[in-house]
Order: sequence, then C-alpha cells, then structure tokens
Amino acid sequence: MKKIILFALLLLPFSLFSACAAALPGEEVLQNLTNRSADLESYHQFVAFRTTTTKEDLNGATAVNEQYATADATLFPEEKIGYGKRIDKNSAYPATKSEFYVTPEVGYTRTDDADWTAYATPDVPLASLQIYPLETFIELSQIIEAYGTLELRGDEYLLSFSGSDDALNKEINYLFQTLPSEQTEYDIEIRLDAETFYLTAFSYLSTVTRTDQKTVATTELTGEFDLYDQAKKLKTVPDFDAADTTAETADSSF
Repeated sequence: MKKIILFALLLLPFSLFSACAAALPGEEVLQNLTNRSADLESYHQFVAFRTTTTKEDLNGATAVNEQYATADATLFPEEKIGYGKRIDKNSAYPATKSEFYVTPEVGYTRTDDADWTAYATPDVPLASLQIYPLETFIELSQIIEAYGTLELRGDEYLLSFSGSDDALNKEINYLFQTLPSEQTEYDIEIRLDAETFYLTAFSYLSTVTRTDQKTVATTELTGEFDLYDQAKKLKTVPDFDAADTTAETADSSF
C-alpha cells in the first residue's frame, strides 16, 4: 500500500505538468476559434438579452424599467437559411412571440400566431432572430483575450474579465454600437470547448452608474451554442409563396 501511495504521489506532479503543458497560447486559441467557426455548415444558439434601468426621482422614489428578449435559432450560414423563435418583453407591455424562417431569397416572420409576412430582404428577419450573431461573440472573445485572462479548466478554455478599463470599454461599445460611459463595470465569461475550440457558452454583464443622474443601468447577455455541424433542417418546410406579402403555412411548428 505504501508503494502504491508513493507511486501516486510521484505521478501527480507529472500529471499536473501535462495538463498545464496542454494549454495553448491565447492567440492560438482565438485563431482556432475563428478558423473553425468560419467553416461552419450549421449551429444552434440560444441568447437572452436583458436591460434594466433604475432611476431615483426628486422625491426619492425609485422607478425600474426592464426589457428583455430571448432568441432560439438554428442557422445554416453557408446556405443562408435559418429558423427559430424570439420573445420580446418590456416591463410596461405584454410579451410578444415571433417566429422566423429565412431563405437566401426571402425571409418570413409572424408575431403571436398571425399570418406570415414575407420580407424581400432576408437579412431583416435574420438579424431580428439572432439578437447578435456568432461573429459578434467571436469578436468579443478577441477583446477579452487582449484585456482579460484565458485559462484551461478541464475540457474548456475560460476567457474572463471583471472590472473597468477605458480601452476595453471603447472596443466593447464599438462592437455593440452603444454609447460609451466612463462609469462602466464589466463581468464577462466566455467558454470554449478545449478540443474543438467552438464557443459553448457566455455570460456578459455591464453596469453603468451615473451618480449625478441617480441612475443605474445594467445590460446582461447570456447564451449557449451547440449542435455545430449537426443542426437539423425543418422536417417540413413551410409552404411559402414568395410572390405574396403574406403566406399561409400548413405546418407552423418550429
């Protein structure tokens, strides 16, 4: 028994060294992520987006406004095909549900089970469906690698940043096309599969505090990506007539 324990203790440093040696430099990890993602035939994503603004008025009363959206999308980049659902909610209004089916020639959408509406420009419903495309989070990964940390944890790479940084703030605001604010705190984590280098999950939280306006605004993005090159097309493609502005379908199930 003592020999077994001693042998195990001797092996431990070597196993730890092997695990550490397997970690690639950040630049190589991000290059692998970019290269693999560029050749994707299909993938699935679920993204949730939430903004919350808390403001104190002159009487000391606090008002809260919250908006959120969730999108569940299956996409085929090379064929320019996509389908899925999206839910939008403003705290002051009822939630709405939208369904989408996009082809290279035309995109179709309907809200709350109404008739299908055709768009001559498929990019319009496709952009609405995704909230942000995969490419956005690849660019975000590149930003975090430059300003944050990257480490190998088990079977995944973890990119993370927590705190504030003026240069990072400018790059993120440019990426998301938002107005910059000097009082922004970030808490960001992005996970990549260590074998395939595909993006698997992320969480993004930004908090802007404007003391002079007694306002705190938070933006939260969370999401998961999976079914890389394994996503399924619709078993029954809805029967759309591209010549019509609205189209009926025998199968409304996504």
